[in-house]
Amino acid sequence: MIKLLIDFIQFLYSLAPLLTALGIWTCLAVWLSPSIKRRARVYYAVFAVPFALVAIPFIGRLCGIELFSFNRIPFLGGILRDYIHAGTLGFPLLILIMYMGALNPKSPPVKRLLAIRKELSILSGFPILTHALIRVTNNFPAALRFFAGSGGAVDSAHVNSGWGAGITNFSFVLGVLLLALFLPLWITSFDAVRKRMGAVRWKRWQRWSYGLYALLFIHALSLQIGATLNPREGRRMPAATVTETVRDRTRPSERSAPPAVTGFADLRVAPQTRRYIHIASLCVIFGSYLYLRVRKEQRRRAA
Repeated sequence: MIKLLIDFIQFLYSLAPLLTALGIWTCLAVWLSPSIKRRARVYYAVFAVPFALVAIPFIGRLCGIELFSFNRIPFLGGILRDYIHAGTLGFPLLILIMYMGALNPKSPPVKRLLAIRKELSILSGFPILTHALIRVTNNFPAALRFFAGSGGAVDSAHVNSGWGAGITNFSFVLGVLLLALFLPLWITSFDAVRKRMGAVRWKRWQRWSYGLYALLFIHALSLQIGATLNPREGRRMPAATVTETVRDRTRPSERSAPPAVTGFADLRVAPQTRRYIHIASLCVIFGSYLYLRVRKEQRRRAA
C-alpha cells in the first residue's frame, strides 16, 4: 500500500510537479509549524547548506578554480538540482506564502501557517537565490544577445518558432527584475532589519510583494509557453496521452502489441502534454489566488 502511494505521488509529480510540490510543502508546513517556530535557526542552517554547496563550486569556477561538484553525489545531487530549478522548493514556498494573505486567518491550519510566515519567507530565499545564481548567470547574457540580434540561450538550439524563442528569452530577462525585487523583500524578513525599518515603513515596503507575485506568474508562464511553442528538441512534440511505458523489455518481434501498464511508474506523458498541464496549473494557482484575494478584500470593506 505504501509503495502504491509513493508510486502515485511520483506519477503526480511527473505530471504536475508544481501542484504536487505545493501540496506536500503545505502539509509539511502545517505539521511542522511549532517546530519551525521554536527552532527557526536550525531550519535556516539546513536550508543554507545546499545553497552553499552549489554557490561555492560555482563561484570557484567563475574565478578559474575547479572544485568538486556535489551534484555527483546520489540523493544530495537531486536536492541540489531541485534548488537550482526552484520548482520543487523555492517556487512552491513562495506560492504558499502568497496564499496565506488570501485565506481565512481564523482557520486552524491557516493560523499555524501565519505563525511561521516570516520563517517560511526566509527559508524560501535559499533555493530562490540558488536558482538565481545559476540561471541568471547562465541565461541572462545570452538572452540580451538574443534581443540584440546576435543569438541567445534558445536561439543557439534548433529554433522552429521565433515567437517561442523570444518569449523564453524574455522570461530570462524578467528573472533579473524578479531577483531585484525579491532580494529587498527577503532581507527585510529578518528581525534585525525589520526592527530598524519600523512597522509602518516595513508594511509599506512589503506591498511590493504583490508585484513580485505578478512577475513570478509571468516569468513561469512565459517559460512554459516558450517551451511549448519552441521545444528544445527543435520540433513539435505530438499531443500524446498517457499510453506509453517507461521500460519496454519485449523482443522486437513482440512489440506489435500495446505495452502493458502494470502501475503508475509505468505510465509516461509526452513532454508537450506535460507543458500544457504546467500552464493550466499556473493559471489555476494564480487565478484562484486572485479570486480569493479580491473576495477577502470585498468582505473586509463590507464589514
